[in-house]
Amino acid sequence: MTIAWLSGSSDPRRCALSPAETALLEAAAAGRRVVRANFPWPDRPGPFRTVALPLASVRNAVQFSRARLSRRYRAFVATRIMCLPGDGDLLLITGSQGLELLRLAWPLLGDTGRIRVVALGPVAGRLPAGLRPFVIRSSTDVVSRLGWRGPVDVRCAAGHLDYAAEPQVRAAVADAVGAAR
Repeated sequence: MTIAWLSGSSDPRRCALSPAETALLEAAAAGRRVVRANFPWPDRPGPFRTVALPLASVRNAVQFSRARLSRRYRAFVATRIMCLPGDGDLLLITGSQGLELLRLAWPLLGDTGRIRVVALGPVAGRLPAGLRPFVIRSSTDVVSRLGWRGPVDVRCAAGHLDYAAEPQVRAAVADAVGAAR
């Protein structure tokens, strides 16, 4: 199984994961292959840098719009997903609009039966058939509460950008990874 992180790009020049995101992936890995970068999963993601929330919001809004309006961009997302390393199952941990990116690319993916999804604070429209994420959402996450109308499997207490640092979330992700074998 390969595990990868898929969320919005707060800084399109860098795809490095935050220390908390890296720790969450490492805790869930247990001998599995881990992609230690965010979408589009470059070989060299650059150093992690915190991006101010207003700037990150604008950049994510641009990416969100591109994904919704451009078939070419959706094809790019699908291609990058299909090019992730490994020949077995793929577990995508999505943050925020990562589930929306996957939702829009889903019809363009080939073998979706090998893809499992854990969604942290998702923001996404109606999901296509076959895409059923394990959803973790905080009762205090206003962004996800407004942007996700689907079922929630685990509720926690975390800010929209803080899921990866929450111990309850790490435990739920580890359980979901174990169940995805």
